[in-house]
Amino acid sequence: MLEIHLRFSALSFFEDSILRINYKIGIHFSIPTYSQDSLAISFTIQTYRDRLINLKQQATGYPFLKTTFLKKHGYPLNLDQPRTFCEWVNFKKVRDRNPLIPITSDKFQVRQYIRQKLGRQYGDELLIPLLHVSKSGTDIPFDKLGQEFFLKANHCSGANLHVKPGADPRFLKSTCEKWLNSSYGQSLHEWGYRDIPRKIICEKVLRDGQGRLPLDFKFYCIHGQVEMIGIFYKSGKQSFACYLDPLLREVGGPMGDDIPMPEIPKIPNLDRLLHLAETLSEEFELVRIDLYSVEDKIHFGEITHYPGSGLDRFECQALDFNLGKKISEGRLLLQKAGA
Repeated sequence: MLEIHLRFSALSFFEDSILRINYKIGIHFSIPTYSQDSLAISFTIQTYRDRLINLKQQATGYPFLKTTFLKKHGYPLNLDQPRTFCEWVNFKKVRDRNPLIPITSDKFQVRQYIRQKLGRQYGDELLIPLLHVSKSGTDIPFDKLGQEFFLKANHCSGANLHVKPGADPRFLKSTCEKWLNSSYGQSLHEWGYRDIPRKIICEKVLRDGQGRLPLDFKFYCIHGQVEMIGIFYKSGKQSFACYLDPLLREVGGPMGDDIPMPEIPKIPNLDRLLHLAETLSEEFELVRIDLYSVEDKIHFGEITHYPGSGLDRFECQALDFNLGKKISEGRLLLQKAGA
């Protein structure tokens, strides 16, 4: 125990500094790399470093996470008896080790999961076409793609770039290197991202019949049922959002930096979207299923296990507690059924 304590103490200054830097200004631990071999070395070093810091935080009761949560929400984080949706998201981060979480958090590997879950034909219909996949980011034929596409890192949330014809290939390659050389979410214990083998994917841009980017529908599922729907769209640099309950009544969800929509848009193919979201959520206690509906076609976006990292404050705190209650009640029913 003394040896462990000494090692933890030696890490304290480094760890606390990294955690604060990672969270406050969005910098992730990285090492400069120039080859596939050095990327592999960087990944290994980061993985061990992330495991060690998580072990220290776990042994001391997750003080950084609890301090951050309190600042964001105004009430203390209870990981032993979660009551709110946001507490349950944080509980999932530190306690839930469902082996499907890393698979479905991986924006590349989840595609095979979708095919296995829904059948290859239907899965392929839902999946947005890939234009290229790279392990290094240096072999992407930017000059030959000749069209707009989304550049994404498979192991991150938010690491995406809308690339249009004429973009500077040097900037794009530099962006890929930065993403591949950075771990994601570990200062806030987002376990599902930690060990994902890193890749860069180039994904086709979806547009509707009028040439617009589609609305992004996010289905918040609890024990296999949709309990809240988020609708998002971007206009220039602004992001708009609204949240609905299953009866399509507006509710005060976690807006973050989004601007409230002036009016609630219609949801095309709603019944099909709801059925698909609930089917994809079956294996998880709580999860967000992101989908698109373009004309008469539905497309899969991603599976999100830690919405807002459990730190985005709900506009309506009663809703935060109500959704948390549904998770707790579902757990009790499952326990009684298994008794």
